[in-house]
Amino acid sequence: MADGTRWLVIGGGSKAGIYRACPIFPCGRSTPPLPIAIECESETEARQLHRIFQQTLKSLPPEPSPSDILTAFQHSEMVRHFFPDGSRDFYAVAIGAPAAATHRTGAERSKGSFTHYSYRHTQSFWEALAFMIVKGQDTRMPLLLTSAELTQDDSGGAGSLEEAFCRNLHLRSPSPTLTTTTTPTRSSRSSPLHDRQHDNPISRRHAPEAFPTSSPASSSSSTPIVYIHVRNLSGVISSHHHIKQPSPEDRAQARRLGEAGSRYVLAHGYSSSAIATIVEIYRRNASTEPFALQLAALGMALAEATYLGDLIYV
Repeated sequence: MADGTRWLVIGGGSKAGIYRACPIFPCGRSTPPLPIAIECESETEARQLHRIFQQTLKSLPPEPSPSDILTAFQHSEMVRHFFPDGSRDFYAVAIGAPAAATHRTGAERSKGSFTHYSYRHTQSFWEALAFMIVKGQDTRMPLLLTSAELTQDDSGGAGSLEEAFCRNLHLRSPSPTLTTTTTPTRSSRSSPLHDRQHDNPISRRHAPEAFPTSSPASSSSSTPIVYIHVRNLSGVISSHHHIKQPSPEDRAQARRLGEAGSRYVLAHGYSSSAIATIVEIYRRNASTEPFALQLAALGMALAEATYLGDLIYV
């Protein structure tokens, strides 16, 4: 493993922090569920993960039970999917020395003299984390998929959402004849009224044909509704009139900004390169002001950049 490896310890009061080497904590099914040590590839990654965990840990009671912790973490998409499933191997050592969620393939060496040694190899960060919390007791592990998630899969997921979107908002496909050009007739071209309106921009601006003849209701039903705008740092560059889900890569990149920051950049349709730039600037700064100023220098409105920074640096 590279020299940049760091160990993040969550929970445990004064024991929480970032370590160069994996600390040793008492383990066993009679010990508290926290603290937990997690191996990170760099100090930057450890700091990002720490920020995400802090948002959830603040909601826990002073002495949380495993059930309290599982429930809180399960409701945080940022915690569950900080490492996208399948992107990394985890060896969750619930009972052993050291007891930690590690990437090291030699995790079985931590067995030592433990009679009830317990560890699990998985490519799901959430599964590894839950395994650590319940001290390796399979009967206390949370559901891999909730009934709501299964229902969403059975109903077609994004396809059903698109149908509901189209049905409820009366979305129609853009028509190739949304705009029409009217050619004046010979009589209209030669009429004094037409000549005066053609020569006088004020008259032309207020001519009756300049106003819409359809009601607001009929206009809204024939105009395609925008599902999401696509943006770079300077503004909108295109629009989608259909359901457009972020790619797994964009979701993974956006998660580095924390839950609120991730939802903001994805809902506002920032492009892959824009998200990467925002993440890079976030990594280089520790507060909103320099973060916002650097984004503003690249084209983002300062007010928006400040708001985004406030969401991230909570």
